[in-house]
Amino acid sequence: METTNMAESTSVSRRGFLAGAGALAAVAAAGLVGCSNPQKTPAPSDDATMASAKPALKDASSTRECDVLVVGLGASGLMAAHGAASKGASVIAIDTAPSMSGTTNVRTSGAWCTGSKLQQQATGEVLTIQEAMDHINNGTNYQSNQKALRALLGASGRAIDAMVESGMEFRTDFDKTGAQANINTKGVHWYNLTGDDRAAVFQAVADNAGVECLFGTTAENVILKDGAVAGVQCVSGSEVVDIRAKAVVMCSGGFLGNADEVAERFAGAKIVVMGNPACTGAGIDMAQAAGAQIGKCFSISMNEYGGANDLASPTYAFRPNTGENEPLRLTVFGGLLVDPEGDRFINEGFVCERCMFAAEPFVREKFHYAVADSAFIKELTTRPASDFFGDERMKGMFAETVMSDLEAQFDKAIGEGWAFKADTIAEIAEHFGLTNLEATVEEYNAACASGIDELFFKDAKYLNALTTPPYYVVQSQPAGWLSLGGIKSNAAGQALDADGKPVAGLYVAGADADLFTSPYYQMASGNAFALGSGLLAGENAGEYAKA
Repeated sequence: METTNMAESTSVSRRGFLAGAGALAAVAAAGLVGCSNPQKTPAPSDDATMASAKPALKDASSTRECDVLVVGLGASGLMAAHGAASKGASVIAIDTAPSMSGTTNVRTSGAWCTGSKLQQQATGEVLTIQEAMDHINNGTNYQSNQKALRALLGASGRAIDAMVESGMEFRTDFDKTGAQANINTKGVHWYNLTGDDRAAVFQAVADNAGVECLFGTTAENVILKDGAVAGVQCVSGSEVVDIRAKAVVMCSGGFLGNADEVAERFAGAKIVVMGNPACTGAGIDMAQAAGAQIGKCFSISMNEYGGANDLASPTYAFRPNTGENEPLRLTVFGGLLVDPEGDRFINEGFVCERCMFAAEPFVREKFHYAVADSAFIKELTTRPASDFFGDERMKGMFAETVMSDLEAQFDKAIGEGWAFKADTIAEIAEHFGLTNLEATVEEYNAACASGIDELFFKDAKYLNALTTPPYYVVQSQPAGWLSLGGIKSNAAGQALDADGKPVAGLYVAGADADLFTSPYYQMASGNAFALGSGLLAGENAGEYAKA
């Protein structure tokens, strides 16, 4: 393989783990791809279309060559690199992060997978592919790409095995039976390593496969040759580097860090990024420039810990004891929520019980507002937060958390401009321009008195009247771990054009691919789908490159 030296600013790791500064990391992306053997399909014959899509390349400082190039080293990218190398392909994988510690799968919670060796060795009930597919399909009216869903679920357990072989530790509940065995306990592999310890295992996965990892390297443009994808032009420091490859797998982590693209896909919504802001849709854009078609289904994996606001510091609620913004949790405690007009827009009890899966109503609103009275605020300062969460996972996580300094944090929030309190609902309404709030509170209090919510049919246990001044209001934006939805793909992970034909040499996985339903439906499925889709896309790309 002919190569030239890259700039010294590029961190290169093939055998050893390079320690580096930590960076924001996200829940792993969602994705798709299948297990069928890809054929070398000719690119579309419409030369005018390809010419108009062909990007303008810069003069490169140096050139590298490999069989398969993987763009991104999150969950899908790592598995794509491993999968391609397992087929005998020479693999280069790049990421904008300074080291593996900054990639997008370092702080995720777990993966909902099927068929891993850990499951095969269990004595209890474990998740089957049929059960997983039925669960997702019945809950979302078969929105998923069925061939891709079947394929990646079948590969997800193998991805877990690859990590275990390199030293990853997982916590599982696979030995539970009967009523204790549910859709989560049967399938979720909880990561038992965090931070640099987890990153070291990810690096070992790449190193053991012989993958060359180039960190601090940003993909900018796809390289086309005779209508096929032939590599990617990258930037590393001040150097422009062409990495030529027989196949490229786009695993750049979706587009949640791109405010313009978020607004386009989500009707003007401004979503606070909880994951990696470097995920700006580069892989999706490059795939489209190569002639690939954007998919049809977009959503987000929502912040289950509470609300968010760009004015807040930190900008979103997170795990217990991780920042002074507890007022943002009011969004998920089942109390009154209103839109910018001051009207209710959702059954708040559902948000409390399925707080990671209520994204769609929230992304329809520029802001939403949680309103409470002092009686409820007092309860929050004296009782464990788990008493208020309806989500079982949150109950366990917040079992010993009492928000005793909530009042002080509220004063800080008021100073930052995203919260307010006053002696009357009218003052609250005026402050944020919630025109209909007074009428809404009056109707809501009447529903609380009767125990019947005739508007959105909220369970009576969440009906708590607002009668004790002062009153509190928190302004929130939707927050998400990652975007879901991307390039139209087939069951082999090949990127497809508008006619449904594969773009020669181009594969997509993770959040760069179009698989997910809207809304996001199953806890930890984002990570699982990324792992499975990446593995399959890499394997298929490796076979394509070596054919």
